Amino acid sequence: MPKVVAGYKEEARKAVLQAAADVFAEKGYREATMDDVAKNLGVSKGAVYQYFDSKEALFLALCGTAAKKLEDALRTSFKGPSLREAAERYMDAELDKVERKQMLMFEAFSEAPKNPALNKVVRDNYVACREVLVDFLEGLKKQGQVKKSVDSDFAAKFLIALRHGVVTSVFQGLGREEAMRVWLDGFDWVAGPAR
Repeated sequence: MPKVVAGYKEEARKAVLQAAADVFAEKGYREATMDDVAKNLGVSKGAVYQYFDSKEALFLALCGTAAKKLEDALRTSFKGPSLREAAERYMDAELDKVERKQMLMFEAFSEAPKNPALNKVVRDNYVACREVLVDFLEGLKKQGQVKKSVDSDFAAKFLIALRHGVVTSVFQGLGREEAMRVWLDGFDWVAGPAR
């Protein structure tokens, strides 16, 4: 039997997670099945079970990726000298995902109170995302882009709440332009450029 290359196995696992994200966003957690994930990926259900032993395990793994995705999004968006333009790039990318990908966030939040394992993942993700943002803001302070007086932990909590609020408001019908203004004004208020 040939050996499975570790890199291939990780890429295959990522592909399963991506297919599952699409299915959960479209059908919701309760209606989605492992068959749906396999069909979306174009493989047998058995192939999906090689990576995740249940729909719940797959959903938990998917929900556990928030901090890594945030870190990647910050790294991608926050380039160049203008902090405000970087914040705009970040939210622009987030708003592009509202229709499909943000549904996963809503699914996780609605299921968490009923599922202790998912509740723990959601709570752990919050802590991990907050830590990512605190480190990020501390780095911006060292670069002189954010006021030294900014409480990075408070700013991280505020920015997470603001991001969730903006995304939810867009989902509820707030126009993109107004949502961006709310985000940028809030971002400037809490972590605005050093003066």
